[in-house]
Amino acid sequence: MKQYFKPHEILTKKEPADLGMVYTSVQRVEVGAEPVALESGAEELCFICIGGRVDYQTEGQSGTAVQMDMLYLPIESGITFTSSEGGVMMRYGAPCTRRTKFGHIRFADVDKDSRHKVYGKVENGTRRDVWNYIDESFDSSRFLTGICHGADGGWTAWPPHEHGREREETYVYFGMGNGFAAQFVYDDMDQPIVAALVRDGDVITIPHGYHPNVGCPCGGITYAYVMVSTTAEDRKFMDLRTQKIFGDKLE
Repeated sequence: MKQYFKPHEILTKKEPADLGMVYTSVQRVEVGAEPVALESGAEELCFICIGGRVDYQTEGQSGTAVQMDMLYLPIESGITFTSSEGGVMMRYGAPCTRRTKFGHIRFADVDKDSRHKVYGKVENGTRRDVWNYIDESFDSSRFLTGICHGADGGWTAWPPHEHGREREETYVYFGMGNGFAAQFVYDDMDQPIVAALVRDGDVITIPHGYHPNVGCPCGGITYAYVMVSTTAEDRKFMDLRTQKIFGDKLE
């Protein structure tokens, strides 16, 4: 089962079965001057700008998404993207059966309020910043999304934890320049499912398993996470289990 994808491998939409998932679809959307039109159909969609600036038009609304902004698109809706300078939007889909509302969630807003969290400790190399975009208070059926940045050479998603019964998860790494990170996914440490060197634009899917990662000393690690609940309307961020030999709760 393939769970590690390079940017060129996801330029066309990957269905859940292509990703080892049950509910999550993924696509990398590279945007230029030529309009790119997308439809949500029976999925609620989350778009994450991981590079450049992207203009959008949807349902009588328009705006510009910059790097680290997210857009939420309800079912049975359309959106059109253009970019004068080039931009990249990551598209995530999850099945949904009810109407919600479009949202543009700006990093500039999340960064300055309580949705910006700091976890971990400097002394053991686990300090990281987490920005929660689509949280339990946002009107979505299945999504919980955000962005994490770890310090140079630091670990994130620590202690290792898993939530496979409750939520699938996908990581896309960005903003790391020439740097890299190491991503691990495992149920059993003697038989890792993923042990990968990841760089800008790479995607890792996590249908289940513990999933810690560590950045290199020249720039740390930055990634967007998209969790999709296996049960509609059941979205609890801390509904998870840590690997007890490393800790009883997220630091």
